Parts: sequence; structure tokens; C-alpha cells
Amino acid sequence: MKSFIKSLMLIVAMLAMVGAVYAVFPENPSEGDYWYNRMTLHGNFAATAGWQRYNGAAWVDATTAVTNQQQPFTKNIYLSNTAILKDNFTLAGNIISNTDDPDRNIRFTVNGGCTFNLTNTGTVTVHSVLIEDNATFINKGTVNLPYTDDASEFYVETGSGNQTGGHLDNYGTINVNGRFRFGYEASIISREGGIIQGPGRMQTEAGGATAGDYRLSIANAGGWDAAFNLTGGYDTAPISYYFIGETDQVTGVNMPQPIYNMTVESGHTLTLSKQIELRGRNNPYNERPNVTVKSGSTLNTGTHIIKSNETGILAASKFILEPGATIKTAHPQGISSEKSGRIINKGAIQLNNAEYSSGADYIFSATTSERQFSGCFDTTPTANTVRNITNTNPVMLNLCPDFRPLHVTDYTGLFNHDDTILTEGYIDPKTLPVTLSYFNAVFNGFDSVTLQWETQTETNNLGFYILRSVEPDAAQANIVSELIPAANSSQGASYYFEDKSLYDDGLYYYWLQDVSFAGAVELHGPAMAQVSLNAGGNHSPDIPLKTGFTRCFPNPFNPSTQLEYYLENSSDVSFEVYNLRGQLVDQISLRNQASGFNRYTWEPQLSSGVYLIRFAAGGKSNTRRVVLTK
Repeated sequence: MKSFIKSLMLIVAMLAMVGAVYAVFPENPSEGDYWYNRMTLHGNFAATAGWQRYNGAAWVDATTAVTNQQQPFTKNIYLSNTAILKDNFTLAGNIISNTDDPDRNIRFTVNGGCTFNLTNTGTVTVHSVLIEDNATFINKGTVNLPYTDDASEFYVETGSGNQTGGHLDNYGTINVNGRFRFGYEASIISREGGIIQGPGRMQTEAGGATAGDYRLSIANAGGWDAAFNLTGGYDTAPISYYFIGETDQVTGVNMPQPIYNMTVESGHTLTLSKQIELRGRNNPYNERPNVTVKSGSTLNTGTHIIKSNETGILAASKFILEPGATIKTAHPQGISSEKSGRIINKGAIQLNNAEYSSGADYIFSATTSERQFSGCFDTTPTANTVRNITNTNPVMLNLCPDFRPLHVTDYTGLFNHDDTILTEGYIDPKTLPVTLSYFNAVFNGFDSVTLQWETQTETNNLGFYILRSVEPDAAQANIVSELIPAANSSQGASYYFEDKSLYDDGLYYYWLQDVSFAGAVELHGPAMAQVSLNAGGNHSPDIPLKTGFTRCFPNPFNPSTQLEYYLENSSDVSFEVYNLRGQLVDQISLRNQASGFNRYTWEPQLSSGVYLIRFAAGGKSNTRRVVLTK
């Protein structure tokens, strides 16, 4: 009997010890919390078996499934074993696993066909997370995987059969100590502010390199570096990247290479942070390795190169610039379609093939004092044709000699227009007429007539001449000005000329003649001014001049330019000079300036670049753009 009592007491003591071990979990529950505490079978969030609910005083068997509670669910969910979500569920509370037993792999699983939405107040702390094929995890909260073994992983499952893989849409934070793993046909989206980080590592599931496609979509402005910061390293097959940010983005410097595909489809600009290498070999089970810039989006390569690592018979990589898309490059060789063997070997795009749309935009942005070469690139479906071409460098762009001419809808910057230079291409001037806003003639009441005009566009214009006659017939008019150089701005510019060669009273007719770089001539006008040299007064039927910053001449300039302005009344004048970052870099104050036309010689001690000059006088202001070249 005594032996039986001793044995019974020992059993009771052992049970008490076991109870003490698990008494700390769940710790400090609150009313409405759920706990799955069955140790032998996995739990189901959509069922009640094995689940208990805290009633404020004790744990009692649950009579309603967690997923049937009002959502978003704001309470705690405790797991002593793996549990599977088999219904759509939104959580603003917390999922907490039993960390007292580190050897037990307590996994949270999102079942195929279900969507789990973790709000920004929610957390999940477990040993591992599994997102099955065709399941979705939208994370706006925080996920913690505190264990360091490989079994402690965040796994987005491979697709199977006709099903897509698992889908992770990450707005929040995922802390990984073990590994982050995803399969082919799985989809990972990193939104702005979303990050997967920690001492863990990234790994792709074996098999996808030859049979499928690993996809990462990045919306972070900082690109890969902002989306992924796993210091344990990256053991990945070539990945397909989709840049989908709502603002301009960079690729990031730590993106694993080689990549398989890269698509810019954000409607904004993606700038390369470093050279990109593509796995250029054809994959018979999947789409070919491409870099694609979608309509409305811009790829800025800077001086970097996108390069294929395949030059053999299976080389198949391709660059695709869609209609309405833009490529921008500062590479000294521009872009090219010229090949050496099976690979393009010049310029910023050195893949195995390239398809440049004749309906796309092209920006050349070198900042060196030497001329950038556009490169010889083929456009489709119309050869030697682009929509818009821009040269941001104050030095003229050297066009490919095959462009004879290059047909454009519009262009900005300095280009060759002379078809007699056989070593360079030229832009077809016929597609770019000068458009005037107005052309006025005003007698100053004493001895001269001032001509003022403003252009909306003038992007192929060498400059202007003023013609004058006493008859309303341009054929009888004579040129009364030197060539007035054009600003060549697609945004237009303002000009004036003062005709002082007047000796007789009468009605004068003036025409404005614009001359293209190719020598094409177009007349505008006439504007009329009634001149009374002795009587005084202004008899012009046109609108009077107004206070304003009329132009900078010359522009571009080195070392100085004339800041020309008109004042209706005498006034103090100020000029503020800003760089393109919006920083004030120079300031000019002029006291008691006389009414009429005035000039100020500006010789800045600034570096080469583009500057904005803001004029202010008499309560009026306007801004003009200048280019300083040294």
C-alpha cells in the first residue's frame, strides 16, 4: 500500500512538472484568445477540433472556428502545433507559437486557394511559414522566424499541374533567421516599405533553372537593396525581375546575378545601379531571356551595360523597347544593333538581339565634354525613325552615319542637320516646323521699332532674320538684321530685335524669317508699326511690351551671356540662379533700372551644367533655362 501511494505521488509530481513546463504558454491570455494545443494532429483554423478559447477566466473548448470570428480578428492565436489556414482570413492580432519547445517545427500554412491578410498591427511568430501553390499571403505587418536551422523557413511553394505557385505580397517586414525560399512559378511582390531581412539566406527551389520561372516584383524605390537584406547570402537560380514602383526606382547594387528576365512596367524610370548580366541561353520550357521596357516606362542605364553571358549557338537574350517607352543612356557609345558573332558588342545594351521601336523615345545623357555617339541601332517597324530624341549634353550628339536622315516627331538639344557631312547622320528638319505664339512690332515713339516674338517650338531652327518693307509684299522686303541665333528648345523661347535704321515716317511691314539647320526658310508675319520720327508717340496696332525676362544670349554660353529684359516702368531688378536640384547658386540685384530694354552681362563662376534663372521686377517674374559649357 505504501509503495502504491509513493508511486501515485511520483506520478502526480511528474504531471505537475509537465504542467509547470507548459504553464507559461500561453502567457497572460486575454478574453477571446484562441489556442491550438493538440500535440499529435495539425490544426485547422476553419475547424474547432483541438482548439480552445479563453473566456476571461479559463481555457474552454472552442465552439466556433477562428475563421468564423469577426474580421479582422484582433486577438491572439496561440499554436502548440502546426496549423493550416483553409479559409480566407484577416488578422490584426497575433499568431504566437510555443517557443518553449525549439525542436518542434510549428508551422503556419496558408492552404491553396486561400488568402491570408495580415494587417499593419498584426504579427506572426512561428518556426516556419508555408504558402502553398495558389495561396496568397498579403503581409502588412511583421513576421518573425527566430530559429536559425534550415527547417525554419518562409517558403513560397512551387506551382504544380495547372496551378500557379504561392503568392506573397509584402508591404511589411519579414525577419528571417533561417532561410527564405521560393519555387518556380511562385510570385513574390515587394511593395514600397516592404522588406525581407535578417541573418538568414535566400534560396530558390531546385529544378526551376531548367523547367520554370522564378519571379520577383519590386515596387521599392531603392530596388533590390530596399526589398531584401538577408546577410546569410543568396543561393538562387537566375530570377525574373519586374519593376513596378509608383515612383522612380533604382535596381540596387546587391541584386544577385545573372538574372533571367527584367521588365520595366511601372510607368516611371528605372535606373541601373550597376552592370546587369543576363543568362542569355534559350530555355525551351519558358519564355526567352529578355529585358523589356513597357510603354510609358523609362530605363536609364547611366554609363552601365546590360550584357548577355551567352555567345554560343543557344544565345537568345533580347532587349525590347516597346512603342511609347523610353531608353536613356550616358554610355559614350549610345545603343547599338551591331553584332560580333551572336552578341551585340557596343553601347549600353549588349544582349544577343535588340528590338528598338520607331515609336519610342531616346535620351542621350552623357555629361562629358566629348561628343556622345548615338550608336547605330535599327528601329522597327519603320527604319531610321524614332518618336522623340533628346540630347541633354550641351555638346552636340554624334548621330550614326546610317541615319541619313533620322526621322523624328520631335527632338530637344544639339544635333547635326547638315546632310553634306557624310561621316555623321542628321535629323530630318521637315518634321519639325517652328511654331510661333506671336510676332509684334512696336514703335518706341522716338527713333526705333522693337520686334518681339515668342515660339512654342523651334527645335530644328538655326536662327531668325527680320525683314522690312514699306509695302505689304514680302517679295519687296529686305533683311535688316544679322542672324539671331535660336534657343532650340522644345518648350519655346522669347526674342526681340530693335530696328534703328529708320529715316522716314510711315507704315512699316515686318516679317520674321526662321532658317533651319538644313537651310529651309519659313516666313511669319507681317507685323506693322506706324512710325512718326518727328511727332513722337507710338502708333503700333499691336499689343505693347510687358515687363519680363526676354532672353539669354548666347545660350548655350561660355564664359558669359547677356541677360536681356524689358521694364514697363523703372524698377529694381533681381535675378536668382538655381541648379536643377533647386539650390540657389547665384544672385544678382540691380537698383533703379530704367524702363525699356536692358541688358546685364552675366559671367558666372559656376561649373558646366543647366541652370534656371528667375527674373523679378515690379511685382512680375518669369524664369528661363540656360546652359553653361566649359
